Amino acid sequence: MDKDHVKNRLHDAMHRGKHKATEEELAEVTVVVLAIVGELAVEMAAVISELNERVEALEAR
Repeated sequence: MDKDHVKNRLHDAMHRGKHKATEEELAEVTVVVLAIVGELAVEMAAVISELNERVEALEAR
């Protein structure tokens, strides 16, 4: 999943045909976006932690 894919999915969710998205539909999209952001935050924390461990191991040599 890349930036353009997410952007297109959000655009499609908000502009289905000629009618605008309802508040409920926007809320559903928001839930998905927040879930993605949460997962990315967890992954970034894991990567940063691993990199920190590697740096400490290299510095200990």
